[in-house]
Amino acid sequence: MSHKPLKPGEEWTGAPLGADATLGFIGHVETPWKRLQDCPKRADPEGPESRVILKAPWGCALEGVEQFDWLELYLWFHKARRDLLLIAPHHADGPRGVFSLRSPVRPNPIAVTNVKLVAREGDQLIVTGLEALDGTPLLDIKPGRCPYA
Repeated sequence: MSHKPLKPGEEWTGAPLGADATLGFIGHVETPWKRLQDCPKRADPEGPESRVILKAPWGCALEGVEQFDWLELYLWFHKARRDLLLIAPHHADGPRGVFSLRSPVRPNPIAVTNVKLVAREGDQLIVTGLEALDGTPLLDIKPGRCPYA
């Protein structure tokens, strides 16, 4: 994967992470955002609808999900850099460590986002408030709560 040049003060590592965990993708999301630069940093909870699509056999695991207004989606930001230690975010006065930011750039690009459940259609969920690139792999779903309450 090619990377953009580092900004002043940014630092990266070539150290391998190792392979002591196994995750499996249970599906993916379909969103309006086809390019990384178009993805919102904070999606509007009333914004455009997106789909959460589960692979077989995981669709039946959605049983009962309709009783929740909000869900937590655990996503794998597969297009994010994984080698930066320090990042120079636009909103800060200088470089900060990746663990002090909500940036998708991190050693394990696991994202947790709260989405509003609009409907369930079989093995698919229609949601709003999703801030992810179209095709982003799905790791897990949990009942959530309104992040604005």
